[in-house]
Amino acid sequence: FHKFMATYLKQPTFCFHCKEFIWGVFGKQGYQCQVCTCVVHKRCHQFVVTVCPRMKKPAKEQTTNQGFSINVPHKFNIHNYKVPTFCDHCGSLLWGIVRQGLHCKICKMNVHIRCKGNVAPNCGVNNVELANKLAEMGLQPGGLTKRNSMGLSGMDAQSRTLSVRGDRGQSKKEPRRKLGISNFTLRRG
Repeated sequence: FHKFMATYLKQPTFCFHCKEFIWGVFGKQGYQCQVCTCVVHKRCHQFVVTVCPRMKKPAKEQTTNQGFSINVPHKFNIHNYKVPTFCDHCGSLLWGIVRQGLHCKICKMNVHIRCKGNVAPNCGVNNVELANKLAEMGLQPGGLTKRNSMGLSGMDAQSRTLSVRGDRGQSKKEPRRKLGISNFTLRRG
C-alpha cells in the first residue's frame, strides 16, 4: 500500500492516478505518498491499484491482502522535451532546457530522473480502467476486499492474480499498444 498524507502543493501538479490537474490554491489540495512521492487527488487516493514500489515487502502471510503485483517494466530513455511536460509519477514539471527527464518508449510515460526508482513496473496499464473494473466486481483496489466487508482471505493468492496476454517481444515495425482491461484475466475464487 501507499502511505498517503494530505499535502499542500506549491506548484502546478497532475494526478498520478487519473492524470488530471489537481486544482486549488489554499489548503491541502492532494495526497502524496510519503514513501514513493506520487501525488493524487483526494478523491483518487482510494483507487490507486499499484503497490508502492518503495514499500518494504511484508511477510508472506500479509501478501494475500496486498494490491496487484503487475510486473511489466518500463523502458526509460533520457529525453529532450520541446514543450513543458509534467512528470507522470509526482505530477510536477520536468525542469530544464535539455535532458529534462525520462520517457518510456513503450507506454510514453514521462518521469523525472529522480522519480525513476519510485515508478511501479506497470508499463502500459491503464490504472483508471483497472480500478473501475475492480469496482464493478465489488473489490477495492487498495486491499482487494469486497465492499460489503466480506474479505477475500479465503481465496488463495493464485486466484487473485492478473495475467497479461500478448507477446512483449513484438517486432520493432509493429506499433506497441497500451494495455487495457481486456489484456488481463481477472479471476475470483
